[in-house]
Amino acid sequence: MSKSKKPIHTPSDFGTRERLQHTSGIAYENTDKRLGSPKRMRVTVQTPLDRYYSREQINRRQFEAGMKLYALWRRAGRAQKLTASYDANIVDGTRGNDDQGHDAFSDYLAALRTIGKDLSDVAQWVVVEGASANEWAKEQGHDPKGGIVALRLCLDALGDVFGMPRG
Repeated sequence: MSKSKKPIHTPSDFGTRERLQHTSGIAYENTDKRLGSPKRMRVTVQTPLDRYYSREQINRRQFEAGMKLYALWRRAGRAQKLTASYDANIVDGTRGNDDQGHDAFSDYLAALRTIGKDLSDVAQWVVVEGASANEWAKEQGHDPKGGIVALRLCLDALGDVFGMPRG
């Protein structure tokens, strides 16, 4: 009879030093709380907003304002679902009694109305849809280099709407 062997934890391979030198936006995290546990890599620049912040094209206040708007969008239940839901299906066409989701969506719409049509379009494109600011500018017939300026204005206005202090 052979005894089953316990799996040996080997350190994760994060690639060569040269590869890691050219990689930005990655955080190394322990997979366990014990000392010496294996680490994993987590990508921290997945959305355009993350990338703009990591490249210092927007400041912390602007980033937080965008994240707050996206949090409202998600809380409202409007974000794309990537997994199946095992909740009971409601056949009568209503989505159930979800007052929190309705309140969040009302807050989301109120914030967009407050900043105006043009700036709310930028917010929708970049923060919610995940497109770049210059794609928005091209779509609207503006200079693509002006997209980031419009995004900054939009995020500053959102920061004001959310009552975030200016630094």
